[in-house]
Amino acid sequence: MLPKAPRLIILGILLLPGLLLPAALPGQTTPPPVRAGQEELAHSSRLREKEQELKAREERIALREEQLAELERNLEQELDRLLELQKEAQATLDSLTAVKEKAFRDLIRVYSAMRATRVAELLNQMSDRDALEILRGLRTDAVADILPRLEQDKAVRLSRQLGLL
Repeated sequence: MLPKAPRLIILGILLLPGLLLPAALPGQTTPPPVRAGQEELAHSSRLREKEQELKAREERIALREEQLAELERNLEQELDRLLELQKEAQATLDSLTAVKEKAFRDLIRVYSAMRATRVAELLNQMSDRDALEILRGLRTDAVADILPRLEQDKAVRLSRQLGLL
């Protein structure tokens, strides 16, 4: 005789198919299939069409989302590239500004070492803007020495711009 547990297993195996799939009893027939009317068929067809439309729409949306994600990645890469170029341009500009400032300081040292009459001769030949920039870089006592030696009209214009008159 088998122990109790294996007997239950064997009994379950024998009875289970009958429980899950009941056999038709003698004299009993399977019910006839349900017949759908035209209205139900049309409704079912419309539902299938709607499902297909929704599926197609979902696919289009998914495709657009992928395209947008790709565009976003491209924009981020382009932004990173432009930011890097901006940093490089700023570094170049800073370098050029430093070179220009050093050259201007050197020029001011040269003009400071010259006699006032020679500086006045040179400034008379320059534009007011350039002459004004040089005068602003010189010490006040040097400017006071140079201004009277400039042509009178130029000295007046530059003095006004320097804020001395």
